[in-house]
Amino acid sequence: MIRAPYGQYEIPIPAVWNFECVTRDREAGLRYRLYVSAERPRPVTLMDVANEAGVSVSTASRALTGARRVRGDLEARVRTAVETLGYRPNEAARGLRMARTMTIGVFFHELTSPVSLDLIDGLGAAAHAGRYSLAVTSARGDRSQYASLFQHLYGQRVDGIVLAWPLGDLSAHLAPFVRAGVPVITFRSQRGEPGLPVVSADTSAGTTQAVNALAALGHRGMTVIAHGILWTPPASRRRNLDLATEAVGMWLRRRSSRDAGLSVREIVTSELTSEDPPTVFLAPNADVREVIESIRALGKRVPEHVSVVSFADSRFGATVRSERPAVIDIDSYELGRRMGEVVLEAIENGTPDEDIRIPGLARWVPGATVGPAPRR
Repeated sequence: MIRAPYGQYEIPIPAVWNFECVTRDREAGLRYRLYVSAERPRPVTLMDVANEAGVSVSTASRALTGARRVRGDLEARVRTAVETLGYRPNEAARGLRMARTMTIGVFFHELTSPVSLDLIDGLGAAAHAGRYSLAVTSARGDRSQYASLFQHLYGQRVDGIVLAWPLGDLSAHLAPFVRAGVPVITFRSQRGEPGLPVVSADTSAGTTQAVNALAALGHRGMTVIAHGILWTPPASRRRNLDLATEAVGMWLRRRSSRDAGLSVREIVTSELTSEDPPTVFLAPNADVREVIESIRALGKRVPEHVSVVSFADSRFGATVRSERPAVIDIDSYELGRRMGEVVLEAIENGTPDEDIRIPGLARWVPGATVGPAPRR
């Protein structure tokens, strides 16, 4: 604080004020002006960092952004200067220089699965590393909201878009972004807008491990609750499962509550009362609890009579905690992070020409819901 005299008093003035005081000497009857000027602390600039590190401004910039390789000792000096001076980059100014908003739009059809949280977490990690922010929006399962939500993202001038399982033909919604050169990356092939690159996890290894483990326990028939995240992208995961079951001589049936208009319980009941009932159900994480409850409602036990396998578990908590279900697990956090890196690369260098399959993200995790096939 600065203390300014006022007659026989002193007035405390915050040091960040620029202050002009008009006062009067009571005994002399004179008026006079007192000027108190305290400069606001100047923010640390990139030039300050460069001077502290003994390098040029361009070298300091490259060391902090990673845009071009900088010699190790110079980069260390720059980062030491950043710590010493408490430098914080001005993201708004950086965005203006690059004609960007430093924002990535993420569009979900709905946010009902914990897996979505893993994906957002991974996307956010990649965005943060690239000094970007996420603008996440969801249609809450209502396709009538698509037009306004995409218009809002366009109005925000996002630098790239990630599509997380939207439905239907998106060509009209995406046309303004495509014309503006905004890269659009998706987790699933979209009808009506060819050329959108798909980023997906290669599930072949995890699927093969799971099917081989089930076959070793004597299982010869499996029903798949085939909708939702289980088929993203549909072609590759169906093909992986077909190849793996064919290799061990296991038959496979697919049932979809969305296609048949049946509930999960109705499908389970229909399958287990058929002439050739399965001994294994494979279902998305969100449906596993209902599958198990439906099996128990028929007087059967898991896994003594029927085994249950989940698909795509989440770090934020499995749907069934007490049973610790067996799962063909996909590291959705890492999938989101890698997809974020693809988007950042597309913003810098253009949209990739081909789909991207990421290996090593799927694995078989045994659990309490899988046991030996029952004897017939």
